[in-house]
Amino acid sequence: MYKLYKNNKGRITQVPVAQNDPEEDLFFPDPLEAKGNVPDVAPFVLQQKQQFDLIKENETQQAKFQTKKLQNSNYQIVNFEIAPTDSTASQAFYVADFNQSTAVGTALGAGVMFGTDTNSSDESKYYNIVYCNVRYGDAVTTTSNDYLLNPSYVEFYPMQKLQGGAFGQKIPRQIEAFRNNTGVFNIGISGSENGVQSFGVDVYNENAYYAQSDDIKGIRCNGLALKRIFLNFESTISNLSNIRLDVEVGIDLRTEGNNY
Repeated sequence: MYKLYKNNKGRITQVPVAQNDPEEDLFFPDPLEAKGNVPDVAPFVLQQKQQFDLIKENETQQAKFQTKKLQNSNYQIVNFEIAPTDSTASQAFYVADFNQSTAVGTALGAGVMFGTDTNSSDESKYYNIVYCNVRYGDAVTTTSNDYLLNPSYVEFYPMQKLQGGAFGQKIPRQIEAFRNNTGVFNIGISGSENGVQSFGVDVYNENAYYAQSDDIKGIRCNGLALKRIFLNFESTISNLSNIRLDVEVGIDLRTEGNNY
């Protein structure tokens, strides 16, 4: 068995336990000191301090960003208008499906993406939608037969990023679901229409979607794509191509991010 001894010059020597030089002080040095390296602060302590400093710096940058971005409000309204393409045939209703067979992993169409001015969802930003409303624009004529009847609604697919410079894609359901068809013809819970997330807004009653409490964070997505437009008119209108729908989407700016 050996012991470590350190003389007054700081030199470390290893001698048998039975041998003890009274002129040398018995000393069990730190492993770093035994290697001849005597730092004022251990490297792991310095590394930990650097990590804390980096966290503080990032928090400060985020705070500056939010202060500049939010100023006096954390609420932003995104407005857009839908003008469906259709024939000029006279009808008392308008029904159109969009992106119905588009699978997850394939770019959607007929939609609006947030946080970017390009078609690439790689450049887009995620936000939490806390409010969404659709109202019938007064763009057909001013006669009474333009009025809507119940049911009239618009449905949307919330979108997520699709790598490769493409438009957004559908968001799959995030939880398990099981169906029981007893007493009904069928309940669908899978596929490109029922296995993904979507929501609807009642245009007739303007029964908007909105987050009803602080515990509900809203619908997180990087944009919205159309799923279905169903409009029911009081009587036949002469020109379906003049239909206009005004959409207003309320988002929480504090939720901006690059990840779902």
